[in-house]
Amino acid sequence: MNRSMMFAAVLALAPCAALVPAVHAAPPAAKPLVAQTLNSFEQDSARIRKDMQPGGKYGYISNTERSRVEARLADMQNLLTAHANASDMRETDKVALLNAQEEINGILDHNDNNRLVCEHIAPVGSHRPITTCHTYAEIMRQRENTQHDLEHRESTPQLRGGGG
Repeated sequence: MNRSMMFAAVLALAPCAALVPAVHAAPPAAKPLVAQTLNSFEQDSARIRKDMQPGGKYGYISNTERSRVEARLADMQNLLTAHANASDMRETDKVALLNAQEEINGILDHNDNNRLVCEHIAPVGSHRPITTCHTYAEIMRQRENTQHDLEHRESTPQLRGGGG
């Protein structure tokens, strides 16, 4: 009897559980780049270039991705310089502008130091997985520290103990 009441309660509350994630969901993050006019684009691109420097919001971006962002910013600069704002463009130019903008936003979102990365793994000696979350910057700093420690260990001469 007790089991059937518990089952009925779970079934009755199931529709409410579907609403919980929607209520507590984080608001969507603002896109790093939204180019509508040449003036707003120049301000956004200057901020992005500054944020891609070491210590900036996108400081851990790889050289390959940095050069890709720079190339797409140049493409957008050329399109906006020729047309002053997005509403004056031909349809093909609008599509090219939007594609470049979305590619840049995708790269920057992936390299955002504040992006939360979560893992759901079982620790050593346990079968119960736990979820751990770290920011992208924390993960990259830990990777750099580990790499530095390995390089330091390789460069430090090791003394051999002798039996004797």
